[in-house]
Amino acid sequence: MKKKVKKEIMPFVTFCNFGRLIDKTTFKFMNLKSEFTEIIENYKAVIYKVCYVYAQDKEEINDYYQEILINLWNSYPKFRGESKISTWIYKVSLNTCITFIRKKKRKPSTTPLSIDITLFEESETNKQEIEELYKLINRLEKMEKTLILLWLEEKNYDEIAEITGLTRSNVAVKLMRIKNKLKELSNE
Repeated sequence: MKKKVKKEIMPFVTFCNFGRLIDKTTFKFMNLKSEFTEIIENYKAVIYKVCYVYAQDKEEINDYYQEILINLWNSYPKFRGESKISTWIYKVSLNTCITFIRKKKRKPSTTPLSIDITLFEESETNKQEIEELYKLINRLEKMEKTLILLWLEEKNYDEIAEITGLTRSNVAVKLMRIKNKLKELSNE
């Protein structure tokens, strides 16, 4: 019968290489941070447009934007790249806004928005048309808002289906109905 000898377990990180471990971790964090910052800069307008569709005023837009950034930052290390980065950003943004609304337990109102749209570089006439369009979109249901926003962003039906989890044919039918609904609302 053999006697069990208790071995001392050496710590994985010794005092000598601990400094190098911190440096590698810091480097990874800094690299992650710069990548994330670059992505946000590239998609800032997209995120604001999602916020604008769901928000009632400028303060809410800023709240939504901040929540979206927090959620994007927290989930960025887990992003596997199985979809386009834009698809992932839309999904996180839309889910964040919808969750934010649910938490507030508040229905969207039809109060006109008085937000200065600085995302668009168009004439004053186009700016007014865009504001009117967003007022009409704000009167739609949550899923309708999501679909029309993605369509306005020139996403194809397959991309919209991937983001929303609907089938391609369902997206096509719903978008046709939403466009008709917007026409009716604009004629009121």
